[in-house]
Amino acid sequence: MLRICGVFFGILLVLVVLSGIETRSQYRVDSDLTAFLPLNEGNELETNDIGGGDEPPPHTEYAKMARYLVHKAEWVSMGSLSTVDAIKGYPMVNVIAAADSARDAKSTGTLYFYLTMLDYTAQDLSKDNRLTVLLSLDQDLYCTKHGIDPMEPTCARIMISGRAVKLEEGTEEYKSGQSAFFSRHPAAQHWLDTHNFFLCKLDIVQIAVLDYYGGPHYVSVTDYYNADSGSSVAIAQKQNKLSLESAFEPQVISNSDDERTITVKIKKDSPVRRINLEV
Repeated sequence: MLRICGVFFGILLVLVVLSGIETRSQYRVDSDLTAFLPLNEGNELETNDIGGGDEPPPHTEYAKMARYLVHKAEWVSMGSLSTVDAIKGYPMVNVIAAADSARDAKSTGTLYFYLTMLDYTAQDLSKDNRLTVLLSLDQDLYCTKHGIDPMEPTCARIMISGRAVKLEEGTEEYKSGQSAFFSRHPAAQHWLDTHNFFLCKLDIVQIAVLDYYGGPHYVSVTDYYNADSGSSVAIAQKQNKLSLESAFEPQVISNSDDERTITVKIKKDSPVRRINLEV
């Protein structure tokens, strides 16, 4: 009899545990958090492939390296001065989604990001809008895939300091910044009405680049904005290739054993002005 009771209570215990697991699984996604899920069907998580196919610029091209990392980044580590009473004035760090341009578009060099006063970063910046962001070449695991530890100086990182500036809705910069952000973070379109997010940009004061041994190098804001990132160069090369391919139509009009003649038709509005043929 005692053995039968033991078996009965054992089965009952298993049923209770399974019931608890099923109950918890039903509430894994709270209704208040669905605004932060991507837009695609089934709420499957989207991936942000920021690796691209291009390589970083040489480590001596400090301004280009800074632009390269900013253009590839889709999030930054953002440091602010805490306003929490227990640690007031201490450095505080948060992960903030960011974008400097739409996906596969030309780099702007300006980091756009959304903040909400529900988060301590916005609360800190509302009192003192000075901040520093950190970006690493290993954000897309580039260094790891190439056998470079993220702490090595050869795994490039940049520290950009400046001030957070809230953008005025309806302006051209607001529209372009929002478009760039939504391109890289489509889930953000759910945030705005639910949690009162507002769009900001980083007004840069100083740029420090550490991409090799010997300590950081400082890049002026002017040199930074005048530099072309590696990603921009790759995009421009791709666009030029496409424009050249569509600029003329080669046709073989004679294909005998001793002679081959090719006629190249140049479109009237083509940028091509000279063609060199090598035999």
